[in-house]
Amino acid sequence: MADQQSDITISIRDLQRNAADVLSRVEHGASFNVTRHGRTVGRLLPPDPAAEAVSRAIENGLINAADLVHARTAEQVARTPRAAAHSAEPSLSEALAALREDER
Repeated sequence: MADQQSDITISIRDLQRNAADVLSRVEHGASFNVTRHGRTVGRLLPPDPAAEAVSRAIENGLINAADLVHARTAEQVARTPRAAAHSAEPSLSEALAALREDER
């Protein structure tokens, strides 16, 4: 296995032999290109914190997964004039911000 943290390449055979160590390193932020006969066949990446927060919010019933289909990006929200009256329920962005604040 290579020791360079930015772009680690590992063969499938080495991955099979060292799966626990490799996954521990991925858990701590390392990324791996997995190769078969020298050709990249896949990548192991650490989880995206934002995606993990959304998954937890769905699991905890804070947001509905079906609502995410219609959710707007931050750029789209920034271009939209703010409504005069706020809804009684928090927006998806506000719910996600609250989840992130709870993690701190």
